[in-house]
Amino acid sequence: MVKKSFIVGICLLLSVFIFSKPGLSQGDKIGEAAINTFRTQIRLPQGTEIRFLEKKESPIPDFYSVKLLLVFPDKEVPAVIYVDKEGEKVFIGNLFIKGENVTMKEAGPPKINKIDMTLLDMDKSPGTGPKGAKVTLVEFSNFECPHCMDSWTKLKPLLGKYPKDIRYVFKHFPFQPDGKTFELSEMGRCSGGEFGGLLAGP
Repeated sequence: MVKKSFIVGICLLLSVFIFSKPGLSQGDKIGEAAINTFRTQIRLPQGTEIRFLEKKESPIPDFYSVKLLLVFPDKEVPAVIYVDKEGEKVFIGNLFIKGENVTMKEAGPPKINKIDMTLLDMDKSPGTGPKGAKVTLVEFSNFECPHCMDSWTKLKPLLGKYPKDIRYVFKHFPFQPDGKTFELSEMGRCSGGEFGGLLAGP
């Protein structure tokens, strides 16, 4: 009796595996096509995680609406793209039907993650000037930003003129323009508390 029940149980498990495998493979194929296309065609910050959430029939014939979740350090942003049922054709963009943005409606709003405010502690960033200064300037700056350079060339003489009255704190903001690499940002971050090099320019 026990042996018979054991054999029946094994048969049931095998049948579930065999009959569900094509559906799972299809889902994996569609999700993989969506994630790979999104990752190669949309410029995302390094380290951004893309999660497959669901797929369902879309208003476009023979296409699925595939919902993805873009996971950033500070927020999670849902996105919807359209993949054909063979997993070969992908549309990225907003679908409008009678003036309504169906893509945005299906995706839903982003979720803002709680930020650890201790990460913004001024004592954890390089700076110059006394802590008890009358004025403290905190700048989020980028080494590749021409506006940041312009700001620094105007600010540096001011710091030299009032060394005891102004405290300057540098906050690293490694947002890179198109075509630029993160090498300067990485080098600046690796310098840690060595502020002397930063005073030469942002």
